[in-house]
Amino acid sequence: MLLFGAILLIYVFYQAFIFLVTDGRYKLYKLLGHFPKKYQEYLKAYFPFYNRLPQHLRKRLEACIFTFIKEKEFIGRGIKIDDMKKVLIAADACLLTIGHDRCEYKHVKSIFVYPEAVMKHEKIANGWIVTEQDQVLLGEAWQGGEVILSWRDLVAGNQNPNDGKNVGLHEFAHQLDMEDGEADGTPPLPLQLYPRWSSIMSKEFAKLQELYKKHKKGFLDYYATTNAAEFFAVATEAFFEKSERLQKEEPELYAILKEYYNLDPASWNKNR
Repeated sequence: MLLFGAILLIYVFYQAFIFLVTDGRYKLYKLLGHFPKKYQEYLKAYFPFYNRLPQHLRKRLEACIFTFIKEKEFIGRGIKIDDMKKVLIAADACLLTIGHDRCEYKHVKSIFVYPEAVMKHEKIANGWIVTEQDQVLLGEAWQGGEVILSWRDLVAGNQNPNDGKNVGLHEFAHQLDMEDGEADGTPPLPLQLYPRWSSIMSKEFAKLQELYKKHKKGFLDYYATTNAAEFFAVATEAFFEKSERLQKEEPELYAILKEYYNLDPASWNKNR
């Protein structure tokens, strides 16, 4: 019992330390940090959202990128990790959190970067029947705090910010979802938001599934019908990359994501 209590106390102190260090570093960078010119050049050339952002959000993004790069481990698998890769990966992650004026992902430890998509061999159980298949993997998020990304697909997604497909935004949305320990399509929310989130997201998810069952195309990609976690991640891609269309065609979905992220990307196009 004493050992359990000691382990629990150490865990609590560790989490408090991580929280204070991450938030403190972010605030210090935002207040005093000088964002390197070469980092700005990377973002201007390969991350079009940077040029759309209002100035106050751009400042937050820069501070979060600094913090993210400082705290995470970037591991290349058949590819060399350099500053540009770190900055652009961090930019995808941080775009999702700047509305809350902080750098999240305290549980994220490592980002594994591959030069391109990889093949993953999976066994799929359906009752007593188990099938095996090879799947093309652009990215993956693990509950242990690891993220896998295809560099080629991340760059392609960022350079076309209007097609609703962005593996970086998708996988880091999963990491936000898993901050409470579950990949269930419901990230940690303010208490008052949970009832409306559950109602709207469940309704929109069921509506999309019904459309595809009838062989009709929904606004979101078919992959969003896989489960609630994938619905949230795909909806996040559309929220940032097809914001004006999402706002027009699925206003409730756009509104609830706007409230969660505390961002209104449909308005950023005015800055272009």
